[in-house]
Amino acid sequence: MKLPVFELVEKTAALLRQNRSMLEMMASQLQAIFAVVFADNAESLVTITSRVKGEDSLREKILRKRLYKRYTYPEGIFQNLSDLIGLRVECRFLEDEAILYQSILKQFTQQAEDGYSYCPGNHEVRLDLRSPQPQTQNNGFSIYRIDGMYGEIGQSVRFELQIKAMVHVFWAEVEHEIIYKNNSYMLMDSFMKELLSLAYANLSLVDNQLYLIYKQTQAQSEPVQNYVRAGAVRSLFAKAISDLFYHKMRQSLGFTLNFRHSCDILSRYLLEKQVRLVDQSPVTVIELMSRINKVMSLDIDFEEPLVLEKPFRGEEPFTNILADHLLAQMNTDYEWNIFFRMLFVLEPGNNVEDFSALLLMLRDRIADPELYEPLYRAWSREEAEGFKQYLLIVAAHQMVADGSVQIIYEDTLDQMRERICNLINDMACHEPPKERPRLQLWQGEDWN
Repeated sequence: MKLPVFELVEKTAALLRQNRSMLEMMASQLQAIFAVVFADNAESLVTITSRVKGEDSLREKILRKRLYKRYTYPEGIFQNLSDLIGLRVECRFLEDEAILYQSILKQFTQQAEDGYSYCPGNHEVRLDLRSPQPQTQNNGFSIYRIDGMYGEIGQSVRFELQIKAMVHVFWAEVEHEIIYKNNSYMLMDSFMKELLSLAYANLSLVDNQLYLIYKQTQAQSEPVQNYVRAGAVRSLFAKAISDLFYHKMRQSLGFTLNFRHSCDILSRYLLEKQVRLVDQSPVTVIELMSRINKVMSLDIDFEEPLVLEKPFRGEEPFTNILADHLLAQMNTDYEWNIFFRMLFVLEPGNNVEDFSALLLMLRDRIADPELYEPLYRAWSREEAEGFKQYLLIVAAHQMVADGSVQIIYEDTLDQMRERICNLINDMACHEPPKERPRLQLWQGEDWN
């Protein structure tokens, strides 16, 4: 026999189950409505998401908030649950949270009988704007959280609207996993709070740095690629990738491996690709950080094999030599498997296209026209081009001979570029060789 409280909990969960389809439809409608509300602030908005409260979350909240003390029947709990539907408005920066909130205040100007505010012409969506915003949470941090009602007065369903910058979304995920789900007694509580406060302060600093980057690109109309070359943004993005997959791997396998170098090359690849795709848009970094945030909600299986949708064949010897090796290693060498799993998860769409684009990026690192300019000045175009292609083939074979994932690491690619640069400068001082020389461009961990 169950305690009476659990009978009430289960009856309320059953009521939620019976009404889920209706609630999910209303959640989708609210998403569409608020997309219109924020239409004039599209620059600040990243996305609007919604969810209907899960049964386990409902059970936990009834017990944690002691709702069984306030309501003795399931309908009472169901009708008064403030976050039965959750609506999250995600924006880019902390500064944007206030901008979106002000947009609500400007549009929800009429007041209904229940004290909630609504837009002229649509009294079915009402918000409680009487409380000061942002609110202070139990953890001491601020949040834009607004109670809402959807439907005719007397027959309305409650929902909760939150406005969160990307750093707040990320922090909420961290706090939920580390604190909210950890109900065990914790020693040194004040010390833990200080550490969490420090982590939050660092996230706010990252937000401020990204905001300054964005404002400067707007003010000067300077290509984002300049910032990518400087390395600061690339390092920041690599850190975000590393944190994401550290969490996902531990969640899937129960342990983690060191993939820091892989994150470096993925950061460069994704940023350079995005810059080309959006014609040097100043919001490149923001869009990619938003993509990382969305991956946080995915389940990633680190044990299943990887597949390409169709066979790959490139147009150049360099890419084909490297491709044959990588395809053979993709599901036999776990370091390569992790790298390509990260790439395919972060890049939406076709795995073959992602694989091809990565090979071209690697080729571009050692086929940069600036590297070979001394040859083209000293030799005929035909001789210079022939030697360049020969050098790329040698580089591909030597990279394959090493075989490890280090062949695409940032520092080793930089060292290979330096070696090629020195070789080209030396060759340009002499006549074109009648026979192809033996070259050593790659010596694995021993070369420097």
